[in-house]
Amino acid sequence: MAGFTVANAQIWKKVKDRVKQTVENKITQKSQDVTTNAMNKAEGAIQGKDEQSLPAAGSGSGNTAVAASGGGNAAKSISDYKSYDFVPGDKIIFEPDISKEADAELPARFKLIKGNAEIQSYEGEKILHLDEGGSTSISPLMSTDSYLPEQFTVEFDMSFENKEDYMRYTNYFDVVFMKAAQNFFESPVYRFRITSGSGVEWATGGHIRLEENLSKALSTDNKWHHMAFYVNKNIGKVYIDATRVAASNTLNLGAEKMAINIDGRYGVKIRNFRLAAGGSDKYNKVITDGKFVTHGILFDVAKATIKPESAGTLNEVVKMMQAHPDLKFEIDGHTDSDGQDQANLQLSEKRAEAVKGQLVSMGISQDRLTTKGFGETKPIDSNDTQEGKANNRRVEFIKM
Repeated sequence: MAGFTVANAQIWKKVKDRVKQTVENKITQKSQDVTTNAMNKAEGAIQGKDEQSLPAAGSGSGNTAVAASGGGNAAKSISDYKSYDFVPGDKIIFEPDISKEADAELPARFKLIKGNAEIQSYEGEKILHLDEGGSTSISPLMSTDSYLPEQFTVEFDMSFENKEDYMRYTNYFDVVFMKAAQNFFESPVYRFRITSGSGVEWATGGHIRLEENLSKALSTDNKWHHMAFYVNKNIGKVYIDATRVAASNTLNLGAEKMAINIDGRYGVKIRNFRLAAGGSDKYNKVITDGKFVTHGILFDVAKATIKPESAGTLNEVVKMMQAHPDLKFEIDGHTDSDGQDQANLQLSEKRAEAVKGQLVSMGISQDRLTTKGFGETKPIDSNDTQEGKANNRRVEFIKM
């Protein structure tokens, strides 16, 4: 009976703590929303014009490709990504929108394999929180366990919860890739691991020490860091913010599903998760189809400010146009069906103009580029699913 009483007391303490955290989160979110609205009004008054930054300095996210963004990345402008060569896959197959999920609930679109993960509000947006102090593992909740194609990309933002200026305790952050028939406690086909912030491991390549600035920022600044994976059969590359931290051309074949695991004393925040298939050569698309579609140019929510991690796609376009001086493009902006038709049309026009402005700033003559915005009028996928909407949010380059 005494044991039962102690257990009950522990359960009630956890419930009260959870309620307290939920209330604090809601208060924080309301406060953040008020502050953000005030800042936006003040900024608009100073600028005296609509927001449509031409942008070398956008940090945040956009509903052209990913969900809302708070905090900040280590790299804050496109110039910080000048050598970035990561380009997302052509077709999005998993991009959950957690913005409407309730705090303290299990995530609706992720499978909780072990430990505890829940939706939380943080700095005015919804994030996926993996609890500290133990082992937690999550995986995309798909209709099949065989969803990774031979060529794919994975992206998400993550943040360690460490309030000290170094990692006091041993901590592992793993992204594992497995066969469909394996359970998540077996050895993976290959794995990426961050080891207490000081270095990484990729596939069978052993320990790779990170540059000191990146290592310290990743493990101690409590800010968002962009993770990106490119896999094409036996070739795999991993990026943290603007830096390619690992590469291998000896990946084992056969990965069909994936998971994120943490093991240690620090919690982790996750947001903007995206899994995409393919990644074909853009110039070949221009030759065969007369155009190419990209989901790699990302914007702030409801704005035309380009996110810095868009640089991989922009760099690819610049290199293509430099190698083929005869190429001219019409840049077309497209949105999903959320929001007002006219607002979507205007937003798509501003975003197309922003892309043109950025390419001109990177050395492309403006007489080789024109722009159009189509809003939601030309969908390439269904607007009835989150992934369909994500595919409809795109920029197209049409050969002129």
